[in-house]
Amino acid sequence: MKFLFLTLIVVGTLVLFNPDKKNFNSFVAERAQTGITDNARETSSGGLLGGGSGTLTSELTRASFERSNYFILSTYVADLNGAEHDGGEWKFLGVGGQFFELERPRVLGG
Repeated sequence: MKFLFLTLIVVGTLVLFNPDKKNFNSFVAERAQTGITDNARETSSGGLLGGGSGTLTSELTRASFERSNYFILSTYVADLNGAEHDGGEWKFLGVGGQFFELERPRVLGG
């Protein structure tokens, strides 16, 4: 009985904190800003302008992510080079109010 109660609490908490599209958009905006900051830091320390973080920022801001809701977690996928080409899917997992990158497309150095 305790196991069932604990399981219900865990599942209920995951459902409650399953991040939605609005949360993901905030995550993307924050990640893009981090890329801009990292790129500026690279440039000021003698690095090359337009490195990987610049590409990351531009791809993040223009990518259209599709959300699949599984109630206790969500996945977000953007196909950056179209359905007819392989290797362009960018995948994230949203669970417990957090996001984790699952797969990075080759166009972004994945």
